[in-house]
Amino acid sequence: MPLSGVGLSPSMLKSAKDKLFDLEPKAMFTHEDKELHCMDRELVHPCTTELKMYLKEKQLDFKDEAYQCAQFVYQTNTDFQVIKNMTHLLLDLDTSVHFFDKNLKEEHEFFELGLKFGRKLMDHTECMSEFDTKDELECRCPSLYAKIILLKLKNMGLWDKAQEMFDELKRFEWNGVTKHYPPGRAFPWNNLMQTPQMWFPNLASKPVWDTMYRDEFPIWKALEESYPDIRAETEAAFANNTAQVDDAYRFLFKEGNWDQILLYHGRNYTEACDKAFPKTCKMLKEVLPKRPQHHYPWASNQNEQALILRLKVGSDVETHCGPSNSIINVHLGIKGTKGAELMVNNKTYGWEAGKVIAWDGSFDHYVHCKECVEDRIVLMVRYQHPWLTPDHYKGSRRTHFEDIPQAWLDNWESEVVGNGEIVA
Repeated sequence: MPLSGVGLSPSMLKSAKDKLFDLEPKAMFTHEDKELHCMDRELVHPCTTELKMYLKEKQLDFKDEAYQCAQFVYQTNTDFQVIKNMTHLLLDLDTSVHFFDKNLKEEHEFFELGLKFGRKLMDHTECMSEFDTKDELECRCPSLYAKIILLKLKNMGLWDKAQEMFDELKRFEWNGVTKHYPPGRAFPWNNLMQTPQMWFPNLASKPVWDTMYRDEFPIWKALEESYPDIRAETEAAFANNTAQVDDAYRFLFKEGNWDQILLYHGRNYTEACDKAFPKTCKMLKEVLPKRPQHHYPWASNQNEQALILRLKVGSDVETHCGPSNSIINVHLGIKGTKGAELMVNNKTYGWEAGKVIAWDGSFDHYVHCKECVEDRIVLMVRYQHPWLTPDHYKGSRRTHFEDIPQAWLDNWESEVVGNGEIVA
């Protein structure tokens, strides 16, 4: 009988065990075959034989067997890494080959099981322990997977379930070995539409920054003034293949294509920037270091970047949000802006060639080019929030990306934090 939407009865569990499913973890998708986008890890999980026959060999007779194996693992396995990898597989967080959430009509049971794996992962001792072992500005396991599950629920249109989970997280209280977080502190988000995994408290948020704030962003004026050079270098780079073009966030779309040319990343300018975009690169090197926030600790490697993003006609990217509320996305429209849409915090915007739009990527957002006349191309500069100050880092020793300056820590060392918390 079909297993869709049902749990395994004791007799089914015994049957599954007797069949000796392939429970030895293996990698079904690999970097060598260009099937993964997470370059720092392998997607190793059980049920490889069953899932491979169904997903890669397209043997539909193996669908129930693959699901039964995954359900058996869910009900019986407590290994943190196994649960994590099954979550990544079923929620489409790693592979660029198969997308369960893009085929919910046929595979809803797999995706719903992925949501269960995600909650099991969040509740795992090894995941929850990061409330003690990591500081508030680091990426903690419960916050990361809470964000992911909430996004998946919202993308499925299950807003009531998403709100219910959000409210549950806001009531959560952590009493650990070294730290205590009252309700509202462990998951410090203010609303369902802004749930990044790293959260700077008391930092003002604006989904989209009005032009009245353009002086807060020195890069704004520089981008618009440099538009003719930026457009000319971009068109030449794509036309003459003078720069490496890579997939951009492959797991966020199924149809169409979204690709990028990296110019600046991890505090380094790329070869493409220097060789294919010399005038653009010269401007970036002059303007980016001029603000105090440029030298503040980054929350993630995305805190400051510059890249060309091309969204092909027909592409539709699912709703997602960035890693931290300390990052502002500054976009310069280059070409193909007609018909392209940007949705931020449930409000629709667009791009204009030669003009900047600055918006907060920690709010839920998506882009699409379903009505585009030609490929939409923009230059994006990820920018440290202009109102960020050293005080916003207070209470942490490091961010997810790097250590906080020792001089700052020394200034805060004697500060007494309420409720006996040990946070620094």
